[in-house]
Amino acid sequence: MEKMLMKFRPLPLIAVALYAVAFLFTGCANPTHSYLPTDIPERSKGEYVKYEGVKMQPQGTRISFESKMGDSLTMFQTTGFCYDPQNDYLVFPTSRSGEGYYMIIPTDSVTLCKNGEVWNNSYFSRNHLLRGIVIGGILGGGIGAFAGFPMAAIFSLMGDGSNFGLLWGIFAGSVATIGAATGAIVDPAIHQSFVDDIKFGCPSYYTEEELQEYLNKNLCY
Repeated sequence: MEKMLMKFRPLPLIAVALYAVAFLFTGCANPTHSYLPTDIPERSKGEYVKYEGVKMQPQGTRISFESKMGDSLTMFQTTGFCYDPQNDYLVFPTSRSGEGYYMIIPTDSVTLCKNGEVWNNSYFSRNHLLRGIVIGGILGGGIGAFAGFPMAAIFSLMGDGSNFGLLWGIFAGSVATIGAATGAIVDPAIHQSFVDDIKFGCPSYYTEEELQEYLNKNLCY
């Protein structure tokens, strides 16, 4: 694909994709099909087409959507698309857009995520206990190192001055430990889960009215 959509792939790994099919459309704003010499994955509801007789105007809006096939689900996210209201297509520019070639996906074949947002499907982001410990420890260590520097200097000067590094490390380490323990409690409590089951998907969806308003703000022509 000349301009690939960024994919969030769930388990099991499914190569959900976009393939070219021979199809002919009529009308001044209707695209005509054209094969492109690209390596296109095997399965999808998308096509590469050529728009003739109309100037397309892709918007720089971020878009994310779910593509379902049976029990499998793949997330797509990219920036830059427009909506073809005559054919009800999501239209994505390619490197040959200047020649009229675009990739289209029927709107009713996918489910759009509200505001272009998707669940972060990394294990670290879903494991709130681990994330709380790591982030809390890093923040605590930073605060301890910053606040502990003058304190370590003062206590060190009260002695022979040789224990500055040790005292500074103790201050930073102590606050980092407190921060990690706090994060281990707070993050799971906020999300009410130690590890989220959700690995991918839209955190929220448009209503029919919201979706139509969103699409109308991103018209191709």
